[in-house]
Amino acid sequence: MKQVNDFLDKYILPWPVRYLSHRFVIILTISLLIPLVVYAANQVLVLLVNSYLNTMSVAVSSIVLLYATVSEVHQKQIAELQEKRAQEDHTHVVEMHTLLQASIAVQQKQIEELKQMVAAIQGQEYAPQQVETPVDLHELHPRGNARFGKHDATESITRQLHQNKLADEIRKGIG
Repeated sequence: MKQVNDFLDKYILPWPVRYLSHRFVIILTISLLIPLVVYAANQVLVLLVNSYLNTMSVAVSSIVLLYATVSEVHQKQIAELQEKRAQEDHTHVVEMHTLLQASIAVQQKQIEELKQMVAAIQGQEYAPQQVETPVDLHELHPRGNARFGKHDATESITRQLHQNKLADEIRKGIG
């Protein structure tokens, strides 16, 4: 079925789209409403024009639905890629912040040791202050550890987007 769909998408479906979206064809099709009114007594002509207009209507509706569905699938793929990128950036920022906190903690510890050494040189006693422990960034996030889960991005997109069975089936075929 995939080969048939690929063949249709590549060789067959572009032609009706090109034909139906051509400005001349659109104007000609709209102008066919005039003979329906003017030659209303000629039943054969009216049926012929009406059949053409009905066929064009079905074709245009089907093409619009097809491309809207394909567009929805592509938009969902883009959203997933953007969420994946955001998740990677988020993880990177968290790692950078953790390194920064560790560096600050080491510096605080070294400063306390220097203060203790200066106090010892001056013959005074110095009680080092407790160095603050780094903040756990996972706890700071409003959603907590769930935001850092491996499948959080996919689940978040799935919950927030409108689900369409046809689009999901097409997406399975594309992906």
